[in-house]
Amino acid sequence: MSIRCYIPTTLDALRRGLASVHAVAPDAHGRGLGGDELEAREFDALYIAAALAATQSFEAAAATTSEPSPRAVVAYDASDSVAGEELVEGFDLLSLPSVDMTSIVSIHIDEVEAWEEAAAIGADGGHEAAEDHLGDSDLLWYDATELPQLLHENS
Repeated sequence: MSIRCYIPTTLDALRRGLASVHAVAPDAHGRGLGGDELEAREFDALYIAAALAATQSFEAAAATTSEPSPRAVVAYDASDSVAGEELVEGFDLLSLPSVDMTSIVSIHIDEVEAWEEAAAIGADGGHEAAEDHLGDSDLLWYDATELPQLLHENS
């Protein structure tokens, strides 16, 4: 059995590979739901991870005085034995010591225009304003098989 979780990251970090990361997942109760209820919980986990990815991107950029890297969320099937702790009510933060790239289900990134707008807002008004702007945008869905092409196109 596996746990569908969502790894907050950036395109730059994804290019370097995923190791020793955290992921957001519905808690045990949420994972026990079925159908539309489970799907809604997983959707919420995706968007919690997206918010964390934005924070990671802007904090990394500030620490290195570089441009923020577009946020990415990786949908991943982790082992059900992975350790986790409560992040917020209804959701756990899982600790993944490694990521088996064959267990990636999909990748979710911002549209280029939405990310560029957020980066400009972040440069002018700070990363909180940029993160608020990103909260209003949807992420694009890519199948795991598209990862090499996606990373190449966005380099």
